[in-house]
Amino acid sequence: MSVVAFAVDGLRDPLLAAAYVLYVVALTRETHRPLSSRRLISLAGAVGFVVLLLAVVAGAPAGQSRAAIVLTGIAALYGAWVLGQVVRDRRAAAARSAQLLAEQAVAAERLRIARELHDIVAHSMGLIAVKAGVANHVLRVRPEEVSDALSVIESTSRDALVELRHMLGLLRTSDEPAELAPPAGLAALPELVARVESTGVAVELQVDVPEPLPEAVALTVHRIVQECLTNITKHSRARCCRITITGAANAVQLEVYDDGEGGAVVEGHGLIGIRERVSVYGGTYRAGPRAGGGFEVVVRLPYE
Repeated sequence: MSVVAFAVDGLRDPLLAAAYVLYVVALTRETHRPLSSRRLISLAGAVGFVVLLLAVVAGAPAGQSRAAIVLTGIAALYGAWVLGQVVRDRRAAAARSAQLLAEQAVAAERLRIARELHDIVAHSMGLIAVKAGVANHVLRVRPEEVSDALSVIESTSRDALVELRHMLGLLRTSDEPAELAPPAGLAALPELVARVESTGVAVELQVDVPEPLPEAVALTVHRIVQECLTNITKHSRARCCRITITGAANAVQLEVYDDGEGGAVVEGHGLIGIRERVSVYGGTYRAGPRAGGGFEVVVRLPYE
């Protein structure tokens, strides 16, 4: 191509076409070829390069420096090769970066789903276990209380199934729209409190939020309260607890206190999940035994 271009005087640089071809080769070449194939291709390229230079030099007009033609050709071909390599490496780096971002997004979504499933299953199964134990205990002594315990088990199981269907609907791979349940928020807290009170724990709920919270923040508050109440019913042996939710300028604070045993903090999936939810908003989180007895969880969530 360079010889033809030089012959018809279409290009001032006779090696321009070869440089372009070399750029394309550097841009699209495969890096995972066997070593023998790479050596063969390199040898063929070197032979072609020498033949091309000899042809161009032989056809150079009188008075034109052949050394200048050779040096210019070498510089043009080398520059084209390096440019192709640089562009190719940048494209590969961009592809790797995009893949890494996609993998991080998948991991974050898996973590979010794991937190949601933990909150749903742990809370519901905790209440069911408590009420099943109550029913078994009073079956012969106070059989009239068995019906209440079974009613709580039934309603808790039904609600848990609804939330699980909602979560599984989000995981569908088809384009069929999932039947979504309304998101849990502050409005659903009284129902949550009523379930816990049915286990024998007195719960005082105070909500003082002057303006509606963003949906995601309200869901986070609900899940944190849910996890705290689950831990109270399963581990603390508390008789009562108090939940206070207050809103300020672009922030909401949640405080949960109980009069239980208040042992040392053991971070299972529940408390870890609370900490992870708080970290999403850059908030603060404190959990531990109270000085006067019991356990406390204090969370502050800023938002825009």
